[in-house]
Amino acid sequence: MTKNDGMSPEVQRMIQEAQAMMTDELMEETLRSQVAVDPSHLASLLDLVAIGITNGAWRNSCIENWHAEGRLSDGDMMRINSYTTDAIRRRLKGWCVESGITSASSTALASADVEDVDVLAGRLFRWLANAERRLPTGMTLGELARSQEDLEEYEDHADRVLGGFAGQMQDRGVRFGLLRTACHGALACSQWWAHPTWPDRVERFIRVLDDATNAHWGTDGERREKLGAEPPSVQDRDILRATLLVNPWKLDPTAAEWIVDAGIGYLRPETGATSD
Repeated sequence: MTKNDGMSPEVQRMIQEAQAMMTDELMEETLRSQVAVDPSHLASLLDLVAIGITNGAWRNSCIENWHAEGRLSDGDMMRINSYTTDAIRRRLKGWCVESGITSASSTALASADVEDVDVLAGRLFRWLANAERRLPTGMTLGELARSQEDLEEYEDHADRVLGGFAGQMQDRGVRFGLLRTACHGALACSQWWAHPTWPDRVERFIRVLDDATNAHWGTDGERREKLGAEPPSVQDRDILRATLLVNPWKLDPTAAEWIVDAGIGYLRPETGATSD
């Protein structure tokens, strides 16, 4: 995987200067103050790292263009993003165990070396770019890409992002790289599954579904009326809550689309709550 992606020396210098201003302490404080996450807790940190990698190496790529073209619906994107986040998180945890990082504290990441980092980045790239990898929508990545040219465009993107991911860890240390990626996931994807605010979002969404007068539905509830009838799998609130909390990629397509249209990602904060 490439590290600098053909960037000019001037651009590389500017990036290096910006990175030099970032410290472990600054990013730790960001996680504490912005998302109430203890950065010393390894499992919590890896949740956000998985979100950050998914957003950078998957969602913010030509995948978003394919979504805009209609190859994927909004519900598809929600299911695939959560599925990808879960798969990357499991691979991160497996990598930690293989690298001898068995402590619950993220300070143990200091024991990982450059070779460990290369193994991780290579493993993530091979999984993400595998044309035969089946998405929760039923199609493979190759089928979604539709052409070798489009598939290679995605491969190039994933290569660049994961090359940069590995590069920053090689330059500044594994914990620094993971903290930086975690901050990206925490700040850029606050509406995602596995984010520490997701359980509260789900609970608020369930409450809003049963409150037709909630401001979320508009002044006269017109937004709710436009949605139409709830799909059967949405009507059972206990099952819906459990699925959203544990594995939203298992939602059926109709339910996933309805939930996104219902605005789960755009819930208004409740009185005294932090704004999304």
